[in-house]
Amino acid sequence: MKKLISLLLAAVMLTGSLPAALAASDTSDSVIEQVVRAAEIMVGDSSGNMNLGSTVTRAEYAKMLVCASAYKDQVSGASNSSPFKDVPYTHWAAGYIKTAVQQGWISGYLDGSYKPNRTVTLEEAATGVLKLLGYTTSDFSGSYPNAQLALYKSLNLNTRITASQGSSMTRRNMMYLFYNLLNTKTKDGQVYAQTLGYTLNSSDEIDYLSMISDTMEGPFVVQNGLSSIVSTAGKTVYRNGYASTADAVQKYDVVYYTGSTVWAYSNAVTGTYQSASPSAASPTSVTVAGNTYEIETSDAAFVLSTLGGLHTGDIVTLLLGRDGKVAAALSAEDYSSAVAGVVTSVGTGTFTNSVGNSYTTRTITLTAMDGQSYTYPCSKTSIDEGNIVSVGFGSSGTDVSILKSTNISGKVSGRTIGKKTMAKDVRILDVNDTSAKRIYYSRLNGAELESSDMRYCAVNANGEITDLILRDFTGDLYEYGIITSAKETSGDMSLSGTYTYLLNGEKRTLSTMNMTLGASYGPARLTIEDGQLSAVRALYKIKNPDSVTLLGVTKDSDSWLFADDCAVYLYQNSTYSLLSLTELRNNFDKYNITCYYDKDTKDGGRIRIVTVQEKA
Repeated sequence: MKKLISLLLAAVMLTGSLPAALAASDTSDSVIEQVVRAAEIMVGDSSGNMNLGSTVTRAEYAKMLVCASAYKDQVSGASNSSPFKDVPYTHWAAGYIKTAVQQGWISGYLDGSYKPNRTVTLEEAATGVLKLLGYTTSDFSGSYPNAQLALYKSLNLNTRITASQGSSMTRRNMMYLFYNLLNTKTKDGQVYAQTLGYTLNSSDEIDYLSMISDTMEGPFVVQNGLSSIVSTAGKTVYRNGYASTADAVQKYDVVYYTGSTVWAYSNAVTGTYQSASPSAASPTSVTVAGNTYEIETSDAAFVLSTLGGLHTGDIVTLLLGRDGKVAAALSAEDYSSAVAGVVTSVGTGTFTNSVGNSYTTRTITLTAMDGQSYTYPCSKTSIDEGNIVSVGFGSSGTDVSILKSTNISGKVSGRTIGKKTMAKDVRILDVNDTSAKRIYYSRLNGAELESSDMRYCAVNANGEITDLILRDFTGDLYEYGIITSAKETSGDMSLSGTYTYLLNGEKRTLSTMNMTLGASYGPARLTIEDGQLSAVRALYKIKNPDSVTLLGVTKDSDSWLFADDCAVYLYQNSTYSLLSLTELRNNFDKYNITCYYDKDTKDGGRIRIVTVQEKA
């Protein structure tokens, strides 16, 4: 953080003046990101990654609203009661959801649910921000959402935002929205940032430099408890972006603090030190386990340089700070750990040993339980794609071994599977033949898991499930689109196909090589490998359901749930256009409705696509 401030101040010296107005239209994404980080509205994942291309759930949005309000230091994820029937008090965002709803910034649904995993639409996000600015229902001239979106645009809250009505908000769009919020005047005429205690510049916009530079200290690496670094009396403590306590901060956590707040991060990466850039003598970034990380501190840069104790070819552990940058580096002897996950590919890689000589060796790429991919040397030919493995580290290098599983089965209810309880920090992967994806336990609620659905399960000393790998259970690893064109060529010498489809309203085209898929028009599940379409599977239909609820649809006493990214299309004049679920629910009797799902809810399935046509 201090490095960034230094760079900005250097720019000031060169130009002779402070940065101009920080309106989103003429401000770099990096500055906007640093502002929302410094305000702790969006802080990234445990690795510091903002994942700006990902969509935002209603649970995540509730937390952002609270963190962008005067309540940010008064609320944590914990709650002493269940605010909604689908948000148990143990849910990570229960406290934020409860506060956001109580303040009227966002609403639950009439059936008593909140739908925490559903993605936030533009109109929902805009409405919440308008309410933070002090606007109420009486200020909206017209019906929802047109009135809300009109005011949102008139206040220039839409600057840089690409989302349209009915579409899901990405984290990038949300970053712009909250930055715009900070620089927008409230209904009472005060710049919103000022209401939160932030300083304004001469242009009446948030003063970025003063915001992040006042008293920020760090990073520091915890060795003998947090108290050895800073007194926590009167301070709010966050760990990995969540409200926490001083006692929860552990050895090797990376810590920052101001006069009122402590931020601690526990993310560590272990693997072979492959290379340094721009040089080993003076590195500003290093590559470890196949990924490149920027160096945040001079101490880490020295340790990882030719003059320090760690060199290319060594097994090292990088301790990452709030921006996913290297705050410190340790040897394998100082920091022992193991990484578990599924092997998603096998290849070869070039490494440099401790004396500077390059060598090529067999490698595995692992999707670890944290959902990130890492690459490790592995000479064992018995280790192959699809294996569930543990990678251990020592002074002699990496040791890869196949993990033995504990089998479980049962219905998922909250944090229980059958009679087994999932740990609060349980890590879950869903895996198919080509990819792996991290999911959260709430995604499995109501499902019935069989032993055949399990690839791996680990439990702790208390018998709680800590790690769970599923066998292609959720279906969330695939794309679901509407095929609008299929051109297949079958000749004596070649087979090929070109397929055009809609994905969340966006037209895309993919091809096959040496094969055709026999795909027909309409909604389908698409398997994509290395940028090419490898399989198409038709979806099951539910025609004209009896009702459309907030969670899904019902017909003949059966029910199906919507996927969080379920897309609704209006088919009119031979053209598909996106429609919001809100519009569908509010005008249910107006449409002929067809829902397309991949499998039953108990088997992890969801409604992926809905098509509607206006009744004659």
